[in-house]
Amino acid sequence: MNRTPPLKLLAGALLAGSLAATASTAFALEIDPNVPPEISLGGRLVGTTNLTSKDRPVGGEQTNTELDIADTSVSIGLAKYLFRTGGYAFGNFGLVLPEDDSDLEDNLFVHEVRIGVGHKDWEISLGRSRLPNTLVTFPTIRDDDLLAFTHVGNGNANVEAEEDQIYGGVVQGNLWFTPEWRVMGAATARAETDLANLGSTERTSRSDLNGLAAGVFWEMPESIRFDRGLRFAGLSLDWQQADRVGGGEEEDISAIIGGAVINLSDDPEASWSIDLQGIYNLGSSVPSLDANVSRARAEQYAVVGALRYIDRPYLQTNWQAALTVGWRDYADISSASAFAITPSVAWRIGSGINVVGQYRYLDQDIALAAAENNSASHTLLAGLTFSLDTTFNESVGERNSILTMEHDMLDVGPVNRGH
Repeated sequence: MNRTPPLKLLAGALLAGSLAATASTAFALEIDPNVPPEISLGGRLVGTTNLTSKDRPVGGEQTNTELDIADTSVSIGLAKYLFRTGGYAFGNFGLVLPEDDSDLEDNLFVHEVRIGVGHKDWEISLGRSRLPNTLVTFPTIRDDDLLAFTHVGNGNANVEAEEDQIYGGVVQGNLWFTPEWRVMGAATARAETDLANLGSTERTSRSDLNGLAAGVFWEMPESIRFDRGLRFAGLSLDWQQADRVGGGEEEDISAIIGGAVINLSDDPEASWSIDLQGIYNLGSSVPSLDANVSRARAEQYAVVGALRYIDRPYLQTNWQAALTVGWRDYADISSASAFAITPSVAWRIGSGINVVGQYRYLDQDIALAAAENNSASHTLLAGLTFSLDTTFNESVGERNSILTMEHDMLDVGPVNRGH
């Protein structure tokens, strides 16, 4: 039997040990510690009983009572520091329940998948999130309760789905010149349907970049946010490119949005404020107002204002009462205006737990009433909202709550603050 000499065994062992040591040393030169992220969990449950009465030009009066859990959402956020001092990275993921009569393909909608990096003076993010097509948070139970008044419509999709009006693909950058002044630029990807066949509601894309947005904003620092006077002001431009309705060349759809929030008192325990927003959609050519996409892209004006009072004894919100009024008008079509008045109330019975109530009256002129088969409607909502926000391994400085991604009727100020 052949035997390996002891000297060769020793040499082999030394060589193997040397290679292992070299590999270990090379691996050790890569210093990449497994840093656990900061984890935020958030959720907002909304449940209301809705009583709606419509006066329809075709079909007469219609009354409907329903249990509505739409806009209930759950979100998770992750964040870590970058190697550069003060820099951070984040990722958000969220699901929301659509309306029962929505033509979305699924019962759950992914409304937030966003990744970003930032610093105290800038932030860049990309993914699906809220479109920059509105500025001010209004005191309604759901942010789509006055959707046609508060948001620039989606001129690319003929759908009955609020989610495709509010959310879309967004590549966005924010730059803070001072703690108060911010500029924003974004490329957007709104949902698209086949506009040559308005009967089709199937989405042909949710990822094609088909729009741009830019804005400049001023917001009062949090430390003096309850001083009397201007609390927030912003001006933005929203641009979309869409196929012509019925086929043909592409068209440009541009809208200008302006908004402001004004404190009427300087008492943080008894706060009076006014929310204001105006939209001018320069529009494009449309054959009529009969289709959702035509109403979204026709030339129009929309103005919304809200007066709210918040009772905050010992700086803890107790209740809020508000009155929101909206008006819109299609410039090129006669008898095509609408008016809405919406009083609302929220009573906080626990941390993040509110009893809510709202009444909305909507009145529409003849042409718009015929297009939507609704000349006037009364909607009464009553229910509860429950919000959850908790953070584990808190380690990435002070950033906004994950709940700022969701609409809350008690929020005052801009829809999107960044950071």
